[in-house]
Amino acid sequence: MSRVCSEDSSEVFGDEVSLCPEHLCPLVEATVEVQVPSAPDPTPNRVPDRAGVPGPGTERRQAWSRDVCWHCGREAAAGNTRCANAVCGRALTPPALHMRFARGEVELSEGDRVELGRSGAHQRVFRDHPNVSRAHAVVRVDPDGSAWVEPLATPNGTFLNDVEIQPALSRRLASGDRVRFARDAEGSITLYER
Repeated sequence: MSRVCSEDSSEVFGDEVSLCPEHLCPLVEATVEVQVPSAPDPTPNRVPDRAGVPGPGTERRQAWSRDVCWHCGREAAAGNTRCANAVCGRALTPPALHMRFARGEVELSEGDRVELGRSGAHQRVFRDHPNVSRAHAVVRVDPDGSAWVEPLATPNGTFLNDVEIQPALSRRLASGDRVRFARDAEGSITLYER
């Protein structure tokens, strides 16, 4: 997380600094908009198997390069492993799965599993959505890189590309998909080539 001085937001500080050295005041979370590369094509190239769920390796994935930050689009100097943009500062290697919501992002690597909702590690993403359950859905990325969403029992629904998913049924995710929790907590999905 990047933070700035509450009196002068021109300098960005990392998590290791809690007070502005010049003004001796607490730092606040930076609210700088980052220019993001254009979203992937919303019509992913998927071939359904007999069950209507894409089979392994059938979803299109977003290409990336260590020469440009996958998140903010800034060019990277040769040999860098992290973005030089102080507001971004991310690793130049993207996660397997990136979910972008209005209030934040969720990133998962191969083998990761996370429960999303108004509780837990990503609660800040859903704090403005009272109709999202505390434990709304599980998102996971298998070791082979395939990504899945599984709704939990909630009265307000989990939707993939505007189609409701029944609880306890997993659906495979692909780049360009849209996932929505309850009425309006919608996020876009990007899967990156490995």
